[in-house]
Amino acid sequence: MKKTTLKFTALALLGLSNLALADAASELQMRLAKVDVLSAEFVQTVTSGSGKNVQQGSGKLQIKRPNLFRMETKTPQETQIISDGKTLWFYDPFVQQVTAQWVKDAVNNTPFVLLTSDDKTHWHQYTVTQQADTFVLKPTLSTSNIKQFDIRVDVNGILRNFSTTEKDGQTNLYVLRNITNQTLSDSLFQFKPEKGVEVDDQRKK
Repeated sequence: MKKTTLKFTALALLGLSNLALADAASELQMRLAKVDVLSAEFVQTVTSGSGKNVQQGSGKLQIKRPNLFRMETKTPQETQIISDGKTLWFYDPFVQQVTAQWVKDAVNNTPFVLLTSDDKTHWHQYTVTQQADTFVLKPTLSTSNIKQFDIRVDVNGILRNFSTTEKDGQTNLYVLRNITNQTLSDSLFQFKPEKGVEVDDQRKK
């Protein structure tokens, strides 16, 4: 009888755990959906696995629901990550190279796109837990380079900061400031490689 009771208790706890994860994911998606358009400047801090600050940066974030995302790092080196909802572009102007991936294939290693995504297949690639206004996302696939993705968003849907923690412990924290909700043109989320830019098109592989 004791073994049976313990078994049912374990199953009940497992059920409650799964329910909590589902509730956290739903709460996060509901909060993010409250803001359709957002522009902000960000300050980036890169911290090593030992806790040492190794780099500071800055740039601009622009998102538009559903599925449009643009993040431009200005310093210390210019880079761009742009999603038109189907393709995710990683552009490095310094070396004149851009990588193109299908968003559905990139989510596992680039969880930023979840900030504007309504696609259930994207969200199913992560488990979500909640700690007040901070949501912790962990990839379900062991092939991911990301250990976890933290999103801090308040009950009004205002995104405050987010961070990625890689498997080696390195953390990239992006703190937002000067947040606005002005209309953004869809053209901001389109990318057309200029002449001379080397394109690594992984959509064809």
